[in-house]
Amino acid sequence: MKSGEMVTYVFKVFLFSFLTSASPAINITHECWEDVTEFLSDLNAEKPKKYAIKMYDSVGKYSSNILNGNVDRLGSYTECISAEAPSGRFRGQYCKLQLQQDRIDYSNGICVPDSCHEEEITALATLDIFKLKSTSFLLPFPSLFALNSTISISTVARCAKDFSTVDVFIGVCLFISVFFIILPAAGTIYSAVLWRKAKSNQLPSDANYGSTSSMQKNTSKSKTERTQTHESISGLLPLVDGSKQTVWLTQPSQEVSPALNGLRAVSLLWIISGHTSQMTAWQNLDNVLEWEAKVLKNPIYIFSRSGPFYLGVDTFFIISGLLSSWSFLKMLNCSEKDINFCIALKYLWNRFLRLQPLHMYSVCLLVGLYSVTPWGALWEFLKLEVDNCRRVWWTNLFLINNFIAGPESCNGWTWYLANDFQFYFITPPLVFLSTKSKYWLVILGIFLFLAMFTVTALLSLFYRLPVANPQDMRQTSTEMYFLEYYSKPYCRYGPFLIGVFLGLFMYHHQASVLRTKVQASVGWLCAMFSMLMVVALAYTLEDSLSFYSPLVAIYQAVHRTLWATAVGWIIFACEEGYGGFINTMLSWGVWTVVARISYACYLVHPMMILLYNGLQETLIHYSDINMFYLFLGHCLMTFVLGLALTVMVEIPLQKLKKPLGSMHRHGSRL
Repeated sequence: MKSGEMVTYVFKVFLFSFLTSASPAINITHECWEDVTEFLSDLNAEKPKKYAIKMYDSVGKYSSNILNGNVDRLGSYTECISAEAPSGRFRGQYCKLQLQQDRIDYSNGICVPDSCHEEEITALATLDIFKLKSTSFLLPFPSLFALNSTISISTVARCAKDFSTVDVFIGVCLFISVFFIILPAAGTIYSAVLWRKAKSNQLPSDANYGSTSSMQKNTSKSKTERTQTHESISGLLPLVDGSKQTVWLTQPSQEVSPALNGLRAVSLLWIISGHTSQMTAWQNLDNVLEWEAKVLKNPIYIFSRSGPFYLGVDTFFIISGLLSSWSFLKMLNCSEKDINFCIALKYLWNRFLRLQPLHMYSVCLLVGLYSVTPWGALWEFLKLEVDNCRRVWWTNLFLINNFIAGPESCNGWTWYLANDFQFYFITPPLVFLSTKSKYWLVILGIFLFLAMFTVTALLSLFYRLPVANPQDMRQTSTEMYFLEYYSKPYCRYGPFLIGVFLGLFMYHHQASVLRTKVQASVGWLCAMFSMLMVVALAYTLEDSLSFYSPLVAIYQAVHRTLWATAVGWIIFACEEGYGGFINTMLSWGVWTVVARISYACYLVHPMMILLYNGLQETLIHYSDINMFYLFLGHCLMTFVLGLALTVMVEIPLQKLKKPLGSMHRHGSRL
């Protein structure tokens, strides 16, 4: 036996003896034990092997800027998984340990043999920290600030594995995702081939073969056959004929105010900007404390989280409420009947068919895309999304996912769709009262507003809900903000109800209401002042750990409805002809295109942000210019994918509503 082999053998015997004597209760499999000792002996040999150096080098290292939140030590995911033992027994497996040192929690990336399970890795790491400083398969753990610091492992190790496992659920999602891409693409190619063939078969205009009448008859017959063939194809694959033209028309529909398209598009951009900042901070900022101090406490950065907290969503709610009342009134006019249960049921069924095809496709797209993507060191959020969708996808199908806890929901941002659909149930009774008794309509409206305000205020007082910064030091309050308030219909109905009342008022009062510029000026001043106060009060109201002011609860109850009322004035003033330059900007033709694809963009843009963040090998440093460039990139990718999904999935599936018995196609879009 050579001297090097002797050293390795002695090292293995020593390590095995030390481990078994140190903690006999630890249950480590023979395979894991053999691979760990092989890795450590190859690392500690006189001439360390390359794979062992790569595994050790990929471990997360101590870094600077801890005061601003740079505590996670990711290491190198790619370097770890690329390491393979010469014996072929194992490869590198990237895992994370959640540690606590000097009262600071952080993650540390490590690289271990892939034959070891998470519980075994945690046990080995525990011995490593306290016993095996000289033979560690981890890097040393330096104190963050103190010489005599203690280190503890707070949870079981998390390992990046089983990403490529395709079960029945993932297989179905992959099939649906690919099918709705291949089918329209194949139809487009087939239609193009038919078009070129038909064009090449056309005879020259000055040719004279045979009799004129015979040629005209054959030409007419050929043209008829080609038309029938093309129509039959376009009926199944309507990508070329209808979808493309529908999307790219910049002329807004005459049934909808042009300003609505501008409001919808601007609100979408606002939400994308907020999600770009928020989701990046949740996943992978190396200076998250600096971000919180700079962005969350400064109203100048209102764009970074869509207002005190996503006021752009409330703009969508008021638009949806407005269009819901208009569409139901139009359905009544078309049916020429009084309101009854069947009409209300068809109205809700139409809305369900409007939302669900693309919504459920987006669930399949997320599961399929995330399951086949090679992830990096920040895989947890993506794996969580897939696992959640596997478990609770049915809540998305029935549009009750807003009652599922945020961390356990599938496509968490689709809580909006569930709220929107649930709000539609109340529109028929309100429209019915508007045609029968304005008095009872007002009474019901006041009751709904007061009920919503009361419930929201009581929840805010009970859970001490924060206002401008849900991600504050009160962890329990932060969780309750999202679980008990943010996604719940009884707390978010105000803006939608404002939209319904505005729609009823504008529908029944066709004549101009605003008579003078003075009236319009007063209205604009009140609207702008209301918006300013909604934003300013969020950063000025007392919201401390020791005292929770009742004014904060009142603000929490009314600020979204107040914002929606101001947006409602903008819509009304633009419709009345007193919108000025704001109406001109909101009515730009380019907003029409963005508005037509806004539903698809809303569904996919968080998916793209999470995808980008999950592919990163290192943490991202927050700066204004970095976030701005990320925002532009996310917007570009979102619009490209949103356009593709609108053309290939949304519009073709909406054309199937007639065979399903739909009476009316909603003009309402997100």
